[in-house]
Amino acid sequence: MKELVFLKSNQALTTSLKMAEYFEKRHDRVLRAISASIQALPQNGDSAKAFIKATYKDETGKSNPMYLLNRDGFMFVAMGFTGEKAAQLKWNYIQAFNAMEAALAERKSEQWQEIRSATKVGYKDLSAAVKELYEWAVSHGCKAPEKVFYQNFAKLMNKTLGINPNSRDTLAAWQLYEVEKLQFIARAIIAGLLAKGEDYHLPYHDCKSAFESYARLSYINQRLLEN
Repeated sequence: MKELVFLKSNQALTTSLKMAEYFEKRHDRVLRAISASIQALPQNGDSAKAFIKATYKDETGKSNPMYLLNRDGFMFVAMGFTGEKAAQLKWNYIQAFNAMEAALAERKSEQWQEIRSATKVGYKDLSAAVKELYEWAVSHGCKAPEKVFYQNFAKLMNKTLGINPNSRDTLAAWQLYEVEKLQFIARAIIAGLLAKGEDYHLPYHDCKSAFESYARLSYINQRLLEN
């Protein structure tokens, strides 16, 4: 459900495109519903924040109009969508807004700020470890670009935790704690290989196995489903 709502400028938003797709309506009809809603609302600051004009590019590259909507804008438009199925879809959307706004509130806590700062340091330390691994690999005949090495480890962590690489600042505190743990595991495995001088392919495969084992033991998959 979380993909229905996203963060922009510290605000939980959705788009007219997402609404059209989710409610199985033509986008032009959703745009008309939004236009009618705007005309019905008082023209003040709150209503202006509810509906923000934007554009998107279709498959041909053409720019087309759409709207960004906050919770109030979504609710006002969605009230006009009726039927048993529409009621369930509206409820799912509201839950997605609730989850995103809860994440925003958590980001203001001291606990969240501390663990986010720790993971930023962790990413720098992991990058340094991967760079050392890359330099060692090049000295043993590796031809792959340096960025491939880091991307491989980063993607592996993201996949294990089910996170979007561009959403680190929107992660829950428990996810950030897990990021920190996987960072430590990856650095330890890389350091171990460098100390032994083993095959430079091994760290990735060892990390993959270690991450999978850790995910099972810590019930990460279950927590992802719950959240």
